[in-house]
Amino acid sequence: MQDGARAVLNAGGTAHPAGQLALAALDRQMLALKASPGGAADLLAATLFLDRIESPYFKH
Repeated sequence: MQDGARAVLNAGGTAHPAGQLALAALDRQMLALKASPGGAADLLAATLFLDRIESPYFKH
């Protein structure tokens, strides 16, 4: 899961098409493994929020 999350960030985060593709790939991998982030869900949400804040598309 950590490698997949790192791949999303290395691809530019969810604000970029490559990052969105990496996130979709991570989602497919987790579904195939029947893996659940469980307690990590809040951390994931916070990470995605921070990624959006730092994107060039965020208007202050």
